[in-house]
Amino acid sequence: MTAKNRHKNSSSEKSAAAAAAASSAEDAPKKSPRSTGNGVSGPGPQGSGSGSCLSLGLVATALFYVALLSAAGFAAFYMQRVVEEIQKSGARHEEAARQSAELIVVPQVESLGSVVDGLESSLGVTRVELEGAVSRMKRGEVETRRVEEALQRLQNNLLKDLSDGINEVKEARERDFSSLENTVEERLAEVSRSIAANVAEFTEAQGEAQSQLAGVKARLADIVDPALVKQELSAIVDAVAEIKMAKEASDESADSILEQIGAVRSELQTRNQEVASLSLEVESVRSVVQDTVGNLRQSLAATEAEVQALRDKSATLEGVVQDAADAVLSVEKQVAAEAAQVQRRSEDLEGRVKTSEENGESLSASVSDISAKVESLFAKYDTHESALAAQGRAAEKAHSGVDQEKCASLLEALRLQL
Repeated sequence: MTAKNRHKNSSSEKSAAAAAAASSAEDAPKKSPRSTGNGVSGPGPQGSGSGSCLSLGLVATALFYVALLSAAGFAAFYMQRVVEEIQKSGARHEEAARQSAELIVVPQVESLGSVVDGLESSLGVTRVELEGAVSRMKRGEVETRRVEEALQRLQNNLLKDLSDGINEVKEARERDFSSLENTVEERLAEVSRSIAANVAEFTEAQGEAQSQLAGVKARLADIVDPALVKQELSAIVDAVAEIKMAKEASDESADSILEQIGAVRSELQTRNQEVASLSLEVESVRSVVQDTVGNLRQSLAATEAEVQALRDKSATLEGVVQDAADAVLSVEKQVAAEAAQVQRRSEDLEGRVKTSEENGESLSASVSDISAKVESLFAKYDTHESALAAQGRAAEKAHSGVDQEKCASLLEALRLQL
């Protein structure tokens, strides 16, 4: 605003000086005819007119040169102030641009740094979780393999033990049944033989008794002596007692054989019960083995499901890690783009500063040119002053009749020269 006001003041002063010079130049020819009209003839009035014309010309030229010098001084001062204002505005603009760039870039860089730090921390946590999941998955796979191997060994051992037990039970049952059958057959054969022998002995004894009774009857029929009859009867009683004793012995042997048969039957029942209990035990062992195998298979399926879940989790973690890496790369690209943009802005600001400096240098060069022109104008003014002084001296010496028209033409010529 001050530079514009000064420019306006200098332009108004220039216009005022030019108007004063023009009015003085116009008043000079007006006054000269009056003087010529009033004077009749003679050298005295003509000399005074020429002197006044020269003094007016000198004053006009002096005023004109003073106006030019003031205009040149004001122009130089204005140009100097303009250059200073341009330099100050360029410096302020550069500083403001730098501050704005720093204010824009610093929070962006800080936010990007915080984002990168957060991503790095999350990436580290994700890597730790992934490593833990991978280690857990490896341990789960190892444990699954161990469980599978243990299950396989247990199943093989159980099947082997079961088959061995079944074979042993079958062999024991076969052996027991065969031995029982053999013993029963042997004992039955012995009992049958003893029974047959006892029956044969009983029949023989009965036959003998009958024969003896028949003989006794025959003897009784032949013998009349009662003593003999008593002897025969006592003999018969003895024979009957022997037969009873033999019968009791045969009954006792039969009872013992029956007891042996009952014992064999009870032993057979106990063996059958043992076989049934053994078969029940085998069935219970088989059911336990089947339940154990089912539980182990379920645990194996659960372990496989956990391993699959761990694999899925590891896959998702790998995806998260990949996304985080992509985000980090995008952030790095954004940082590089922002840095490039800041670099371009700084380069543009440097270019603007350089252009403003060049403009200032050109303005200073123009100011120096103006000062050189002012110095040349001063030189011309000195030469014109010397020329005017020489002309005044020549006019005073000549005292010739130079009229006002010549003075006006001289002033116009001087003005045209200027």
